[in-house]
Amino acid sequence: MNKRLIILSLVLILIGCKNQSDQTARSWDIPSSKNWNHHGFLNVESITYDNLNQVFYVSNGLDYKPGSNGFISKISKEGQLMDLKWVTGLNRPTGMAIYDSILYVADVNSLVQINTKNGKIINRFAEPISNSGLNDVAITKKGEVFVSASFVHSIFKLNNGVLEQWLKEPEKLKLANGICFQNDKLVVAGLDISSIDLGSKEIALLPLNPMIKDFDGISPDGQGGYFLTTVENSGLYYFNGKENIIKLLQTDAYFGDIEFNPKNNVLYAPRGEKNAAEFFISELILELGD
Repeated sequence: MNKRLIILSLVLILIGCKNQSDQTARSWDIPSSKNWNHHGFLNVESITYDNLNQVFYVSNGLDYKPGSNGFISKISKEGQLMDLKWVTGLNRPTGMAIYDSILYVADVNSLVQINTKNGKIINRFAEPISNSGLNDVAITKKGEVFVSASFVHSIFKLNNGVLEQWLKEPEKLKLANGICFQNDKLVVAGLDISSIDLGSKEIALLPLNPMIKDFDGISPDGQGGYFLTTVENSGLYYFNGKENIIKLLQTDAYFGDIEFNPKNNVLYAPRGEKNAAEFFISELILELGD
């Protein structure tokens, strides 16, 4: 091998190592934040943004069981409360997702469809397995609706008006909670983080360093990574999608099911201090760091 080839090879190796190092080190900073405090919020759990109507929906509820104390609030994009109880008569709504002007809500034992134009409940799809623990919703670009079921370590799918068990894995999908789509894969945050190929249903556990367990919400950052919240000792984390996971923020207030807007790099997080009965939405301004 001549000197030119040797030098070129060394340069390529160094560039590859630098790119790998940059990807490993990449994270986000939180230079500023503010809270949206509104009287009447109750154990706020999830937030989702309606691009068409330019409003946020926030799920509220008392206890995770069938009842009628659950409701969904409507908030302006600036954080102003528009309607505290925009939708009522729910059990205890948790995760949500929107497709074609319909808001899909996981509501303990059923998946609820809500018309975003008027706030009317269109339909309820019963859980296929009793006490399954419906938790979060993700929808593909084609309109395929998937729901996590924490208590039975499964993912359900809405098929021709019926909620069916699509995939169960007691270990890799243990306590399946937050779900989202990125790069044509369903990513599930439960006891661990799993990636599911929609075609083959093959499940891959994603390695984490350091090892963090028991996740709640998940939202892709648009850069190949994910923002995550944890259940116990609730905190906000960033996972680069490869291995490294770092803690971004942790206070006395819990973190719920989050939503990140990659257009303006803002993360919206339902939060609260249950002992003080104070619940709010945190608007976190993020910057991509080194």
